[in-house]
Amino acid sequence: MKFSLPKSRFADSLQSVLQVVPTKSTLPILTNVLIEALESKLKISATDLDISITVTVDCKVTKKGAAALPARILFEIIRELPEAEITIESTNSRVEIRIPNGSYKIATVTSEEFPKLPAVNTKKQIKVSSDDLVRMIQKTTFACSMDETRPALNGVLWQTKGDKMQMVATDGHRLARMAVENTKLKGVSEDIIIPPKVLNLIPKFIDVEQKEVGIIFGENNIIFNLKGTILTSRLIEGPYPNFEQVIPASGDKKVSVPRDDLNRAVRRVSILSNTLTHQVKFAIKKSSLTLSTSNADVGGEGKESIQCDLEGEPIELGYNASYISEILSRFDSPEVVFEFSSPVAAGVIYSPDIPKEDFLCLVMPLRLAE
Repeated sequence: MKFSLPKSRFADSLQSVLQVVPTKSTLPILTNVLIEALESKLKISATDLDISITVTVDCKVTKKGAAALPARILFEIIRELPEAEITIESTNSRVEIRIPNGSYKIATVTSEEFPKLPAVNTKKQIKVSSDDLVRMIQKTTFACSMDETRPALNGVLWQTKGDKMQMVATDGHRLARMAVENTKLKGVSEDIIIPPKVLNLIPKFIDVEQKEVGIIFGENNIIFNLKGTILTSRLIEGPYPNFEQVIPASGDKKVSVPRDDLNRAVRRVSILSNTLTHQVKFAIKKSSLTLSTSNADVGGEGKESIQCDLEGEPIELGYNASYISEILSRFDSPEVVFEFSSPVAAGVIYSPDIPKEDFLCLVMPLRLAE
């Protein structure tokens, strides 16, 4: 194997695949990247067995071949090199990295030892709007559970039936649901549950000019074709809980509040909240929302009021401040609406500019101390 390419192009490609290379692994081969020199192309792949990334870049190939190299050592060497054309050549079990004024040699592993990556048949791909996909990802993945005893909740549910497709994520305390128009994927796949790790990688690989993403549904995996980058992920086994049951049809109390004002006030007041519950009390009256908290451990109290517009009777609730801040940061509108029926029932948060059916978040309240 022998090829040449600019240092920056190689470094950028390595940095992309490093995102799935485990720092430690019971399988040492997984800490390597697979380098394949093809006809005027270089393929760089990495996997942690759940997710794999393959980046393809143009390069000058003198001799075709493949080898697995230690990912982080290779990246650190390439990153520190001055900008220049670099040549990489493998002989026996070593690879030599040559630059105009020096060379570096590192040991390699045969490509046969590297895990077999899923085959990608682009003829089977269906293209969807990259904007729609990114919006669904950014609005939902934050609500996934970290509790490994409920594996289905560790992923994002993607439903592709009907005129709209939607992504849903919940950890049992909060929920996010985002739906967009569906003209391409109607009934193509059953409901699938995707790990958030691979979904959160997608926006990083989509540039402004890329209008569509190719998607290939496998039996137990999903493949995203992102113009020079292939992302593959295993799917999480279901079934996903019936989330529709927990979304209230409507509440008799609605409060409209400036999103930025509320977010900033919640973050300030929560500094003095309980370190375990992060509870902030919401006391809502006709035209004011008062946030308050107390922390006996530091002998502190915080209180702040902002303007609001309440429809219905005054109400007092407790919320986890971290959940509220995370949810508010997913909205773009200047105002948000909280809708609820009682201090112990789930509250729905949505934008007055977007139908609830398209995007909503749900958050469970915390019981206030008497």
